Amino acid sequence: MYLLIIIPVVVAAITQAVKLTIDGIPNNFSWQHLISDYGGMPSSHGAFVTSLVTVVGLREGVDSAAFAVAFILMLVVLRDAIGFRREIGKNAVLTNYIAKNLLKDKKIPLLTERVGHKISEVLAGIVFGGALSALIYFIFLAV
Repeated sequence: MYLLIIIPVVVAAITQAVKLTIDGIPNNFSWQHLISDYGGMPSSHGAFVTSLVTVVGLREGVDSAAFAVAFILMLVVLRDAIGFRREIGKNAVLTNYIAKNLLKDKKIPLLTERVGHKISEVLAGIVFGGALSALIYFIFLAV
């Protein structure tokens, strides 16, 4: 039963480490990328919820109520990662432009512009999360 909790958390951590390697190192490495970056390749949100759906489906079956709840949760999180948070990032770009160019004399903290995900980042998170979850699940099952 603990696998339903442990595997998604482990997958999310591994995905964040992969994201740090892909996005963080080439773009001025910072540990801040690991905990506060809300975009990038692959999506750890996508990997995390897909991991949950995968392990629930493998453990409880795809016709279970638990799988249905996990699947609906996945759709909500993925929609949020691609849609709503992406729009917030676009708004931050415009707000920062105004702050830099029109309010030059004032010291205004800039907003984080990279908030949402591209569809390709979410798809990579889904594939990575699902595959890694199944692999870990079957390794633990074999032990």
